[in-house]
Amino acid sequence: MISLFSIKKYSSNFTALILIAVILYTLPTIVGCCSKSSSEAVEGEKIKLVFWNTMEGLEAAAMSGILREFSNANPQIEVEEILIEFYKAREKFKESVKSDSGPDLLRADRFWIPDFASADIVSEIKRSVVKEEYEDMVPLARDFVSWQDKMWAMPISVDCLALFYNKKHFASNNVKVPINFDEFLVAAQKLTDRNSGRYGFFIYPNGWYFEPFFFGFGGQYFAPDGSLAIRSDAATKAFEYLLHLKDRLKAVPPVNLRAKIYNTMINGFGSGQVSMIFTGPWAIRSIITGTDFKRDNSNLGIAQLPAGPHGTFSPTGCQTIVISKKSKHQEAALKFARYMFSYEAQKKLVMANYGMPARKSVFAAPELKQDPYIQVFIKQLQMSRKANVSQFQGDIYAPLGDKLKDVLNGDLTPEYAINDIIAEWKANHK
Repeated sequence: MISLFSIKKYSSNFTALILIAVILYTLPTIVGCCSKSSSEAVEGEKIKLVFWNTMEGLEAAAMSGILREFSNANPQIEVEEILIEFYKAREKFKESVKSDSGPDLLRADRFWIPDFASADIVSEIKRSVVKEEYEDMVPLARDFVSWQDKMWAMPISVDCLALFYNKKHFASNNVKVPINFDEFLVAAQKLTDRNSGRYGFFIYPNGWYFEPFFFGFGGQYFAPDGSLAIRSDAATKAFEYLLHLKDRLKAVPPVNLRAKIYNTMINGFGSGQVSMIFTGPWAIRSIITGTDFKRDNSNLGIAQLPAGPHGTFSPTGCQTIVISKKSKHQEAALKFARYMFSYEAQKKLVMANYGMPARKSVFAAPELKQDPYIQVFIKQLQMSRKANVSQFQGDIYAPLGDKLKDVLNGDLTPEYAINDIIAEWKANHK
């Protein structure tokens, strides 16, 4: 390599100037400054973003149009979409970022954000940069994308649970929509006709779906200081309430609770074998293809969840877009994340999957204002009471769901199930 100090060898000023010019011309190539920068590609070169998408079904199908419109508006940016299984995405993303092999963006669940932010593997999104979007976010979504007073993601949808019911079943049995836990027991029993193979309610043994009962009895997963607080009278009462529905009233179908149980619930309700379920807006399109709703969609009733002694509560979800801290294209990645929050993209996702937008202005769209299903979920979100949160809240659902299955199958008592959950939690959160 030519050194600047070699200029001293030349006595002629003219020769020295020529040498300096040669050095300045060749220096960028020597030190590699003309290669792609750490943040963006050189001017005129197309930027390629890799997006790991955890969507499924109709929502995933709607992405092709959204990606095409983004590409038309931003021809300098190419987005490669890779579908990835939701339940494997969290750990796979963490591992890939640490090994510098991960995507630029990930569709991430709200419960992953504190983990990602604490591990310093996602980029902060400055509120001052996305001020217009931040002001138009649903308040819950603002909370979900924030951790330790910083913003780490762009929200793209919010959701919650509601009570789905078969109107014809209710009418033929003279049953009114239950508004509290006592009325719910009565309704489930009246709607059950075991001789014809029809049952009042389907218990989905999943931690998230357990919350309306657990919180309705006054429970909290965590104390205000963040410590685990699941051992409580509320937890015991919630377990016993579901056992009462299943074993004493026999208002729950006697199915295997181990394999593909969610699909069993949706198919059972759609075919008229079950009269009531708890689920979210994403299930509507699947349900109305069932034999009991295909010819008459108006047979599908959706109402707010029944209230327990401590009120009504639904778990609330939020899907987001996070940007990898290792992405070499931070500006382009943020542009795509902001586009996913745009009015146009949000509306397309909502109409594809009956989801709820994370952007307030989309709720004013005529299609949403006139939709009878979406309005119920909006009211449910407003009714749900606050919960104490923890950085590790997302970790509670798997062990809780497993132990709920054991209790409903008669393998564990509620007391032993709670002991096992606490023991497993302590082992994994030392």
